Amino acid sequence: MPQHMKEMVYQTLGQALDDFYRVNGLKAMAKLICAEVPTRKAEIIKAISAALQGKNLKTLFNRLSKIEQYAVAEAAFAPDGKINFQKFDAKYLGGPDPDQSLGDMGESDLLGLFIIRNQIPADIRSSLRAFVPKPKRDHVKYVEKLPKSIGPAIKGEARLALEIRSTSRIALSNLETVLRLIDGRKLKVSRKTGHPSSATVKSLSKLLHEGEWYNEPDMLDEIGYIQAFAWPIIVQGVGLAKADGSTLKLSNTGERALVGDLPDVIKTTWKKWEKTKFIDEFSRINEIKGQKSSRGRTLTDPTTRRPVINEALCQCVPGRWIKVEELIRFMHSRGLDFNVARYAWKLYICNAQYGCLDDYGNWSIIKGRYLLAFLFEYAATLGLIDVAYIHPAGALPDYYDLWGVDGIDFLSRYDGLKYIRINSLGAYVLGITAKYYPPVFKTRPVLKVLPNYEIVITDAVSISPADRLFLDKTCKKVSSSLWRISLRTLLDAAQNGTETKEIRAFLESRSSEAIPQTVIILLDDAKKRTTRLSYSGRSHLIECTDPVLIQLICLDRKLSRMCLPAGDRYVVVLPGNEKPFLRALADIGYIVPQLREQI
Repeated sequence: MPQHMKEMVYQTLGQALDDFYRVNGLKAMAKLICAEVPTRKAEIIKAISAALQGKNLKTLFNRLSKIEQYAVAEAAFAPDGKINFQKFDAKYLGGPDPDQSLGDMGESDLLGLFIIRNQIPADIRSSLRAFVPKPKRDHVKYVEKLPKSIGPAIKGEARLALEIRSTSRIALSNLETVLRLIDGRKLKVSRKTGHPSSATVKSLSKLLHEGEWYNEPDMLDEIGYIQAFAWPIIVQGVGLAKADGSTLKLSNTGERALVGDLPDVIKTTWKKWEKTKFIDEFSRINEIKGQKSSRGRTLTDPTTRRPVINEALCQCVPGRWIKVEELIRFMHSRGLDFNVARYAWKLYICNAQYGCLDDYGNWSIIKGRYLLAFLFEYAATLGLIDVAYIHPAGALPDYYDLWGVDGIDFLSRYDGLKYIRINSLGAYVLGITAKYYPPVFKTRPVLKVLPNYEIVITDAVSISPADRLFLDKTCKKVSSSLWRISLRTLLDAAQNGTETKEIRAFLESRSSEAIPQTVIILLDDAKKRTTRLSYSGRSHLIECTDPVLIQLICLDRKLSRMCLPAGDRYVVVLPGNEKPFLRALADIGYIVPQLREQI
């Protein structure tokens, strides 16, 4: 259809009928509402227009089905009189890909007299508004109570139990753990891709608070790692860490985050994640091939998709469960759409010729899988949303009709995500609330500091992996539940960037009793020893074979302020004074050529 036809705006019903319908179509329409049907086009249009005037308009409106009346109402109250059938289908028919869209109506339908080329002409639109009920604004439909299990009760097969995870507290704990592991240079990544090594993913999963989403060994082998993969990717994608060879190293931002307010770190991280190009979440849908075809242009830029999903999340009420299918429906109803693939026909499953996804560029197969990966691997890992999920096998059977999928139990490891809930951390990060309100839970002391400088774990269950890593860094480990603090360990920790006041705050916040006076004295002594000296920068040593010249330099009014004598044959230029020193030295008739090259 030509561009000018798509943008046509009709002021009158007669104009719309004349432009859109041929004579045969007009005759079919006229038979629905006129006692007699003229033969000439102009006369048919005049007869139809007359039949849609006054009380007849309301009578004809009442002849429409309920769903058709909703469509007329949506168009009548739209600012431009136009209806978006994709949004309409999502709002009234339950999803973005209904079995039958109202937009597929035929020319002989009565609705075709009201909505012509997806719009209602201006002259009858004003008349319709007089009696047509104004459509209600669409809202998310929340789940008041989660089911305990999902799926039909098939004979011989149990329903799938629903796993529920609250994520905000564990995400904050995991963030600290990951940063401390990186601080200890214990996370390895690929030099080429930045993806964590298999050994790193496996070891990290064991240190995560409450473990992976699917934590059983057989599930990990079948489904793979999600959180343990995501964390090393996230910290690199937002600049908290960077690869130093094959080992992750904290950036300056990461070092500040380690001692900063973790909820604020998460908020900044999520804002930066929206713009990162470090990874495309869709690349984790391993069963869909061809993603890097067309020189990497098959997929759209992920930075265009993430803001759309975040906008949808911002319109959800925190603390209430939402079915993922309902979130998708709501997004379409509000026009919150995004594209994953520029060329869906380039994507395929199993075989590029027979498994092509050219007819499946819809929400379910492509866009829906991206949304699930984004939510489950990144939003949930960072603690923005609580999740309720099942095993992915059979959780989304929408791909069963595709070619070559007989041996595939699930299209993505994220297929089992069924419900989400914006939690208090997510509300703060997304800007829904101005402050983070952490879940109320009773904190328990996890260690005891003894007068003999020993630190004993008193609650092995509650102590976090991050706390153990901190003790490893600042104390000497004696056993799995015992560490010893000393002046040497405190000086080593300070040399590596951990200040004594941070160590004291850590011990006080986690100890079951007051810190013994002997340990306080030790900490104070270490603080003095680590703060009395400070680095002022590099200096330059200049050799001089003439003792008289050394005296001349050190007694000169200008030069003496920028250098100090060092023995009988040397002069030290103070940091930051190199260029002024050379200029003043030239004024008395001498130069140091090598120093000029150094600066």
